[in-house]
Amino acid sequence: MAEENEAVTDMTEVAQAAPDGGRMRSFKSVCVRLGLMMIVIFVSRGVSSVLLSLLTPTLSGLGSAEAYAVQSAFSLVFLYLIPMTAAVLLLKEPKKGTCPRIYSKPKYFGRALGMFPAFYGLAITTNLLTMLIGMLFSKIDLNKSFNTVNELRADDMTSALILLFQLVVIAPLFEEFWFRGVVMESLRPYGNGFAIFVSALLFGLTHANFQQFFYATVIGICLGYIAISTQSIITTTVMHAMFNSISGILLLLMAVPSVGDFLIASQRGMTAEKTPAVIVYLVFLFFVILLMTVGIIMAVFKLRKIKKYRVPEVWEEVPARRRWRIFFSRASVIVMLLLAADTFTFRFITNSVYNLIKNLIN
Repeated sequence: MAEENEAVTDMTEVAQAAPDGGRMRSFKSVCVRLGLMMIVIFVSRGVSSVLLSLLTPTLSGLGSAEAYAVQSAFSLVFLYLIPMTAAVLLLKEPKKGTCPRIYSKPKYFGRALGMFPAFYGLAITTNLLTMLIGMLFSKIDLNKSFNTVNELRADDMTSALILLFQLVVIAPLFEEFWFRGVVMESLRPYGNGFAIFVSALLFGLTHANFQQFFYATVIGICLGYIAISTQSIITTTVMHAMFNSISGILLLLMAVPSVGDFLIASQRGMTAEKTPAVIVYLVFLFFVILLMTVGIIMAVFKLRKIKKYRVPEVWEEVPARRRWRIFFSRASVIVMLLLAADTFTFRFITNSVYNLIKNLIN
């Protein structure tokens, strides 16, 4: 992307001229609103988790596919629709003219897609490192929390198809509009780089578990950079779908009984029949590993040249370090971090609310 800096400069839209004091008040207000948005996300997630736990006896009477569909409906309402509506109302985005711009025909679309292996390799490397670190904390089980895609499990083909639709269609469309559209656009007047990193951080936090946080944050940084470079979130929506489709297809293949039997037998050191489905799974897995390997090599070379692709600042009067201090010192952001810490670890609040309701019912 040799012409990226020029593209970024053309795309940069600074907030209307205002005294620095007014600009600072506006920035602090946006930080507060972002904290409130995240509080709504964690509260909505907690409500969803409590309701699903209370409905467990009812769901157990349904078939696995029906129960999975109900869980997916809860995910759509409580993890997407409610929080995203709150984000739009709080941040007052998208403003007039924002949607036509962020959904405009992307520049350098082909070059951006060419970066996909590097981003995938970087994200997978981050995920593997996180898994290794997570093993050190296995006794306190940091990885257990309500997941945006039903803990990425599908026990039958129908559930796997529902999950694939969530991963490849619902998540990219909603999350790109939400984070690279609403959140990042609200922050861009205060620095493109700052907007990318804050939106990526919040994107990682919404995944609400230790293992996915770092992986999602890295993806968020990559997608934020691509959104600004190509002047469109159409590019990031496509790339997001590409990211998720790899996991979705693997999970879909694993839902095939013969593939499941093959994997269980392999874990136990036994032999199993290599059906056509198993062969397709192994071939696809080979290409995923190849993509990951090539991507890691590409990422190393791209990171060495990262200074050439720096996203220029917009609000140069206020250093980035001070912006971060202001952001993390807002009361709503502090509450957000406390809720995140509880959600990532012991889920004390959610469990307490569930136990209280359970006791009242009994």
